Amino acid sequence: MRLVSKLLIAFLAAAPLAAQQPGLSRADLDQRIERQVRTYSGVPPDAKVTIGDRTPGSFNGYDNVPVTIERAGTKDVFNFLLSKDGRKLLYVKEFDLGEDPYARIMKKIDIARRPIRGAADAKVTIVVYDDFQCPFCGRTYVTLFNEVMTRYRDRVRVLIKDFPILDAHPWAMRAAVDAQCLAQQDSEAYWEFSDYVHTHQQEITQKNNALAAGTASPLDLVAKDVAQKHGVNAAALQACLTAQDKSQVEASMREGQALGISATPTIFVNGQMTEGVLSAEQLRALLDRVLSESAAPAK
Repeated sequence: MRLVSKLLIAFLAAAPLAAQQPGLSRADLDQRIERQVRTYSGVPPDAKVTIGDRTPGSFNGYDNVPVTIERAGTKDVFNFLLSKDGRKLLYVKEFDLGEDPYARIMKKIDIARRPIRGAADAKVTIVVYDDFQCPFCGRTYVTLFNEVMTRYRDRVRVLIKDFPILDAHPWAMRAAVDAQCLAQQDSEAYWEFSDYVHTHQQEITQKNNALAAGTASPLDLVAKDVAQKHGVNAAALQACLTAQDKSQVEASMREGQALGISATPTIFVNGQMTEGVLSAEQLRALLDRVLSESAAPAK
């Protein structure tokens, strides 16, 4: 469950603080607030929690208190309500019903120039934030393309955005960069590379672990083999593989972080977010519902 959801559930009712003692210092009150936030939201121990300054609130008897939570390279600010006497803490989430939240999310996802599978003009867009080395991503990938896409390929389109988990998966970044090198020249070559890597993760890990100094990366070898099959310009591909330009992948990562992503796979279906591995049945149920909402009747 995402942090925002945990906070929303935890603080829908007032979280009582200890009765404020006369002369209670700002530092002591901030510590109590931080402990309540950590207790009810379940943030990891390494998360940094910072309590901001109180400002007049819009609810009678309460002040606004911003709480910043930093973890895994992301920073989120949550606006809490603190009673004037310092005894109660509330978390109230305001929703703007004047805008479709799913449409707002899709506007934040850059899908330009990304290789697409499915119907290019489909009303339903599936965006997968993916890590090539993540085993859960591998399972989701197989389910999505081998099971679900056989039913929906004429009514949905699927694209992959890179979100390698660098501290856990040492070759995920290189795989993402190599995939980008192929995508720049040939979409089919990109998809063949992506298919192979997602279904041969253990084999690539073994080869990568045994890689001797000065030898070619097993990922580069796969990319070159795929490129040859699709007539990709070998010299241009080699230059791209050698350069290992991470800028596009890092931009995708920043985009994902801005959307609140911290783990893979994370999937957006027309802006509706799901995290973790979904079964084929769950994916079908989701797609049927979104297709219905999009006035494209499910079969």
